[in-house]
Amino acid sequence: MIDLSLSWDHFFGLFALALLLAHIGVLVWSAWFRKGMAPVLVLNLLVSGGVVIYWGLNIADLVGAIEMVWAFVAFELVVFVTSLLAIFRLRVPQAVIWIEFAAHALMTGLAFLFILTFHLTRLI
Repeated sequence: MIDLSLSWDHFFGLFALALLLAHIGVLVWSAWFRKGMAPVLVLNLLVSGGVVIYWGLNIADLVGAIEMVWAFVAFELVVFVTSLLAIFRLRVPQAVIWIEFAAHALMTGLAFLFILTFHLTRLI
């Protein structure tokens, strides 16, 4: 019999792959087809919003975290704020939005590579 249940490794791997494919799709749609910045802003807002909400609900865990986690959360907060400003039509340079998008894509790709390379036995 084939076991079709997903372990946490598989779940996070599929999630990272879906995010990576979303970044590729948005890149093709916005940059190659030149269909506008809206998909880039929405994806940036969704990713950073998810991170900000997660760490907002788990702020006690952030207190004892290493500086790299603080830097990551600060970056995501900046992305969230700049995406909201751009959505509400305040002036945000497109280069900033694209740099944030590229950073998200890079971090997602690295997370997917990490998940493929190492077998996680538990999440801390």
